[in-house]
Amino acid sequence: MDSFVYTAYARKGWMVPNQYWTPGALSPMAIMGKYYMYYGQDFITPRELGKKGAARLRGELILDNLGICRFHRNWAEEMAPEIIDSLYGLKKQFTENNHITAGRINSRNSSVFWESDRSIDIVYTFLKRKHSLDNNNDKELIKWINFFEKNKHEAALSFWYEMHKGIQETLREF
Repeated sequence: MDSFVYTAYARKGWMVPNQYWTPGALSPMAIMGKYYMYYGQDFITPRELGKKGAARLRGELILDNLGICRFHRNWAEEMAPEIIDSLYGLKKQFTENNHITAGRINSRNSSVFWESDRSIDIVYTFLKRKHSLDNNNDKELIKWINFFEKNKHEAALSFWYEMHKGIQETLREF
């Protein structure tokens, strides 16, 4: 199983990540296999990555709930609440309901820490490439690379859990 890249979910669920070789594609989101996560190529601290993933969940839910193709997200996520307001006068309620829905979906999040070494290696390799190929010398990036070099599994668990905390902080309802 160590050569299989996947995200584990609950006791028997799993999903291969979208074909973006970034830590966000392996983030502990409540729904995987859609684009309900941040999959950018930039280095972001894991906690911020979790927050960006949670924001993507909210944005994608707007599109899904209105039947708008996600390829129009650059304009539609911003304009959709305005359209709802102009049609029904319910912009505030629409936005609040979207946040509540995202929080409730996340309340059932049963993501499991990466089970395969290959999934861990994807994250570690991404970090190393950001430093060596992109010449990114961000102190946080270097800290994470050193942590992975010292203890790959402990660093991976900390990275995963930091993402998880960012998601929880963003999507909690209180």
